[in-house]
Amino acid sequence: MKKIYKKANISETETTVNVLYGEKILSIYTNKVELQRELNKVLGEPKKEYIKGRSIIGSCWEVPLKDKIKISKMILKANIFEL
Repeated sequence: MKKIYKKANISETETTVNVLYGEKILSIYTNKVELQRELNKVLGEPKKEYIKGRSIIGSCWEVPLKDKIKISKMILKANIFEL
């Protein structure tokens, strides 16, 4: 099934990366469409998708801190920092 993403207003676009030391997880949330697509390719299906109607308005991934390969791929290929 093809995913349909809804673009957020430019002033409401956000990406949050949290390190949850207690759970040993890197948690990534974004509502930026291009980044959601890239993270879906690099990290796989998100743990949670926020849906409004038939459109995805945000996605959240959780990556174990010990999974250094996925974290490296995310930083290098997904361009989360827009470098």
